[in-house]
Amino acid sequence: MMLQRPHAVERTPGQLPAITLRGASIVLRHHGQKQAEVRADRVEVSRDLRYATFTGSPTVAVFDAGREVLRIRGTSIVLDRQTSDVSVLGPVDVVTAQGGRLSAGEARWSNAAQQLVAQRVVMAQGDEELAAEQLTLDIAAQVLDLSGGADVAFRLEGAKP
Repeated sequence: MMLQRPHAVERTPGQLPAITLRGASIVLRHHGQKQAEVRADRVEVSRDLRYATFTGSPTVAVFDAGREVLRIRGTSIVLDRQTSDVSVLGPVDVVTAQGGRLSAGEARWSNAAQQLVAQRVVMAQGDEELAAEQLTLDIAAQVLDLSGGADVAFRLEGAKP
């Protein structure tokens, strides 16, 4: 499934945002539980109030059961306030609480599909590394799909270097 780029990213020169904030953050909650916090030097909200575009060192902290599990950085982050879909335009850098890293050209979260799709991906943790043209992580099915020249490297326990 390929996610579509939000219209807010493809703004024409004469189109001005409805709201512009500097040094802003937003906390996203679900049933009172903190799910994510987005921080950026600048936030613009589209005229229809649907899209919030974060630029200037935007960072997303993702939480699970009150603990930060991911930290995501990109060139710009677009939140679709109607669908809760998120697009991170790159380069994208993701760090997990366990020290794993993912680098990508861009990444898109579909809230309805519960899927993360990332392009031009390299993931690394310890001696393990994988690379692919596209990574699709389906949260509901708990499936990780790599496509387009996928390459996986890992060290076997007990193997000699």
